[in-house]
Amino acid sequence: MFKKVPKALVVALPTAFVASGAICGDQVWGPSSLPNGFVGADYTHDDGGALVIICDTSKKLISYLLVDPRAHWEKGKPVSLTTIADEGSQTGPSAAVVIGPTKLMVGEQSTFDIATMGKAKAVFVMGDGVYARVFPTANFRQATAPVLQACGDHW
Repeated sequence: MFKKVPKALVVALPTAFVASGAICGDQVWGPSSLPNGFVGADYTHDDGGALVIICDTSKKLISYLLVDPRAHWEKGKPVSLTTIADEGSQTGPSAAVVIGPTKLMVGEQSTFDIATMGKAKAVFVMGDGVYARVFPTANFRQATAPVLQACGDHW
C-alpha cells in the first residue's frame, strides 16, 4: 500500500496547477509543472477539482492525486476509490491516502485505475461513495503517455 508521499511532491503540487493548460481555460489534459524527478499530466475543473497522473522517475512509481474542493476527508485516513469508464470497465476500490482535506493520493493500485481511465471513450468517473468527479478523456492518452513512459510503461 502507498503510505508515504514524497515531501517535495506535496510541497510542489499546489503550484503544479498554476502552469497547467487546464487551469488556463483550455479544459484539456496537459503536462503538469512538477519538481525535478517527477513527470505529470493533469486536468483541472473550473471549480479547482483536479486529477494529476504522476511518475516518480527515481522510483519508477506511478501514482495519482485527486482533488475535490467539495470534499472533507480526514488527513491520514484511508479512503476507497472506484474508477468507472463510460465503456463499462471498472476498477477499485483502490486504497487512497488523504493528504489534505480535499486531496487524495493513490499509489500502488493507481496503474489499474489509469488503465481503466484509458479505456473510456468520452469520460470516466472517480468516486468514494460520497464524492464523485467526472473527467473527460479528450487528449488523456496523449497527455499521459510521457508520464507512463517516464516510469517504463506505455499505452
